[in-house]
Amino acid sequence: MPFNALKFFYHAAHTGSITEAARILHVTHGAVSKQIKLLEQFTGVSLFVKQGRGLRLSAQGVELMGCCRHIFEELDNTLRRIAPQEKRDLVVSCEPILAMKWLIPRIGAFQQAHGFNVVILAAGGMVDFARQSIDAALRRNDFMWPSEIFAEAVAAEKTGVVHIPALTQYKKLHTHTRPLAWRDWQNQTGISFEAEGELFFEHFYLCIQAAIAGMGAAVVSEKMVEDEINKGIFIAPHGFCADGSHYYLLSDKPFAADTRKQLFLEWVRQEMA
Repeated sequence: MPFNALKFFYHAAHTGSITEAARILHVTHGAVSKQIKLLEQFTGVSLFVKQGRGLRLSAQGVELMGCCRHIFEELDNTLRRIAPQEKRDLVVSCEPILAMKWLIPRIGAFQQAHGFNVVILAAGGMVDFARQSIDAALRRNDFMWPSEIFAEAVAAEKTGVVHIPALTQYKKLHTHTRPLAWRDWQNQTGISFEAEGELFFEHFYLCIQAAIAGMGAAVVSEKMVEDEINKGIFIAPHGFCADGSHYYLLSDKPFAADTRKQLFLEWVRQEMA
């Protein structure tokens, strides 16, 4: 039985994309296609039907996917149960820009102090703890999570206007991930910012890089620019103020049941204070 092909099939079916499955599995597009063809040859049926640029499961594919989902989740849960907690890595999902600018620069000291590894997955929004074997997720409360999720508040979000000290282009830099950041900041502070124009970027990281390049000023999270502020790359002329949102550490199981998660929770609270 082509067990390896089942894994490739599962990810392609789950994402609806061979390209996305290849990204998750860290292989080429061709490798995924080859494994799916092997599985189709083994079963003697077509498991996918092309639908525009994407893929749709055939009737046989739907049936096989249901079986795969059940079996892989059971395997994952069993492996998590039998692995000694003190020897397992702690898998933490974190919003990409927060992981890049805040968590990764600090996590080495935490690992050294507590003697276990922390694997960081960059992602935002909803979390599939079981499918991705995630222990905890660091999120801002800008979406609703299920009531059965254990959520611990860790810090208030603070935002402010930042730009380089010698700014000459007074343009507002926006990001599509927080499109109302400027409006919300101005409503909260009552401060007006006369701009010569506006520029829009897809992600916060690009917006911050544009500000570093002197293209304008951006409203950003204090957590994302601590290094630039400390090095004098940015100034925050009006400081940072709470915007009403908070960061939470989420888990599908009680934090008290896992010493590693409890230690990580306490450390995040201390570092974000």
